Parts: sequence; C-alpha cells; structure tokens
Amino acid sequence: MKSLNTQLRAFKTSVYDRADEATARALKQAEAEYRADAATAHHLAAGDRAPDFALSDAEGNQHRLSQYLARGPVLLLFFRGGWCPYCTLTLRAYEEIAPDIREAGGAILALSPQKASRAAVVQESNCVSFPILVDCRNRIAAEYGILGQAQPMTREVFGRLGCNIPEENNAEDWLLPRASEFLVDTAGIIRLAHVSPVSYERTEPKEALAALRELTMARA
Repeated sequence: MKSLNTQLRAFKTSVYDRADEATARALKQAEAEYRADAATAHHLAAGDRAPDFALSDAEGNQHRLSQYLARGPVLLLFFRGGWCPYCTLTLRAYEEIAPDIREAGGAILALSPQKASRAAVVQESNCVSFPILVDCRNRIAAEYGILGQAQPMTREVFGRLGCNIPEENNAEDWLLPRASEFLVDTAGIIRLAHVSPVSYERTEPKEALAALRELTMARA
C-alpha cells in the first residue's frame, strides 16, 4: 500500500493538473504564503507539556485528554475539516492503524473546528472509529500554537469551489489549524510533534505507531 504522504502528493498533483492556469497560480502562491507564515509561528514541541482539554464529539459525548492519558499514550490529529480531501485521506490512513494503536495501549483523538453536524458526516462517511472532536473556534488549536489564517488566495479558490469556511466552522473568521500530529505520553508530555504549513505533509501512520509502541514498551 502507498504511504500516506505519497497519496497526498499524488492528490495534490492531480489538483494542479486539473486546475485552470489562474487557479493553479493561486494555489502555488497560497502555498508559498502558508510556508512563510508558518516559519515564524511558535507551536508546542517535543518535551513541552500538552494542555489538557475536554471536547465533545458529534453526538455530544465529552472526551477529556487527561482521562485517556490515565490509560495510555494519546495521538492527537488536528485537521481542517471534512471538506479538505487531504484531511479525509489522512483520517482514513490513521483508521487503518487504529486497531494497532489500541492494541499497543494507546488512543487516537482527532480535532477539527468544523461544527458538530459536519463532524458527524466525516465520522460516518470515512468509517472512522476513533473520536472526532469539535474544537469550537479553534480554542485547543490555539493553545497548541498551530493556528493559521487562510490566505486571500485560498479564500478566492475556496469561493470558486463553493466552500465557505466560516459557515463550515460556525465562526466569523478564516482561522484553520495547521496539519499537526502530537504524541502525548501518560505524564502529559509531548514526545512527538509535527506541524506542517500545508495539509499534504503529515506524519506517516506507521511512524506514529512505532513511536507509540516505544512509549508503551518503556512503561512495561
């Protein structure tokens, strides 16, 4: 099976190949702006303490990070929303290793600013077994330092595609979490942190699984 990042890059290539010249140019400019913006951002890193949180899933059930950590390490996946094909590819790839994560004594929690009704659709349509939590107005993403503003070029492209981010997130802004993965140990310390300025660069699921297994073996 192809790696997650190979799939993401292939989809990106297909988007550029199908786009008209103006859209392709806008996408390239937006990518450059995202990378420049992320270069000056300060996010939590390995060795930092992970802020605790309590968020609800699409059905209103509350999930608290510290309660999960009492049982084992937790892998946090931040994604933009179900409207983002890179994000749904990522969720599906991590769903494939979800049984291995649970067998190793860990858990996966996915966080997105999309409203609950959208989260429910993403959960069902992608057959995701781990919780997809509603990070209303990106409160937790802000605590982890991974927020970015959608660039004007991105807003223009989204507009052409009929995607209204404020509507998707039930918010008034265009803030989005950067594609991020954090592996948190049972003491609440971040052991792996990957924050990408673009949604087509993610931690490979098998690498995240290997890192989690190392943590659980160290506890044994």
